[in-house]
Amino acid sequence: MSKGILNTFAVVSATLLFLGWMNIPPDSTNTFELQNTSAPSSDFLSVGEELTYEVSWWWVKLGTIRTKVLSQQGNGEDKRYSAVAYIDSYSGIPFANLHAIFETTMDNKCFSDSFVAREQDSGRWKITRYRFDRMNNMLFVENSTAESEAGSDVRIEKIDTIAIESKSQDGLSLLFFARANVKSGRQYNVPTIIKSSKGNTILNFLGKRTNIKIDSTKYPVDVIEFDGNAEFTGIFGLNGPFEGWFSNDPAQIPIKAKMKVILGSINIELKKWQRTGWNPPQYILK
Repeated sequence: MSKGILNTFAVVSATLLFLGWMNIPPDSTNTFELQNTSAPSSDFLSVGEELTYEVSWWWVKLGTIRTKVLSQQGNGEDKRYSAVAYIDSYSGIPFANLHAIFETTMDNKCFSDSFVAREQDSGRWKITRYRFDRMNNMLFVENSTAESEAGSDVRIEKIDTIAIESKSQDGLSLLFFARANVKSGRQYNVPTIIKSSKGNTILNFLGKRTNIKIDSTKYPVDVIEFDGNAEFTGIFGLNGPFEGWFSNDPAQIPIKAKMKVILGSINIELKKWQRTGWNPPQYILK
């Protein structure tokens, strides 16, 4: 197994379904309307929902991404959600022992309020924390190290300041933002920041209904397809077009995604799920 393949898994994990460390949607976008679409909201979110995805490159299984909705507080416009993602490479893969944890809090429209990333590195933990100054449209990025996942003996190493727009996304919250908007019929031109480097991401939510096969179901899954383009080059060649398929039901759960890195196409596919009363919807031609 080449170290490049394993580093590619790290890139995929860090971008969390191709969307980068932080993305900043502009206040106005180019749109095209679809009939019978509802306004984006967080109503699809269910506390306790847990989804596990497998990351693969061709036939090589690299590891998993597991997301969980932890809590919901407040009501209406003051509603806030917290979620977490656990990223782990499979044991027995040479050159790699990847373990990372991403945590986000979001408002009722799935825009990020705060974000913390923890990545294990040679027995220590690297911590990246976003601190928002909404009044001045600034973001403080704090980089530190700690002896444990819980953050004992924290040592702050660097603090960057980045000018941002009023609504901002981290990589995990943007996954939920995509879920909220997949049926919107809108096109988003998204200025993107990846570890202090600026770029641009196009998201096309065309509302295209189709079906897709995954290993975890015996039937084709009813999905809404969308695509986009990463107009930047990240580490290990992360750039170019990507595709995603979310369940065509009120839960709007990510089922599968494809993205391109320097080695080729990476697949991210739903393997296990825990959500009360939910299974991937079966595609039935109407």
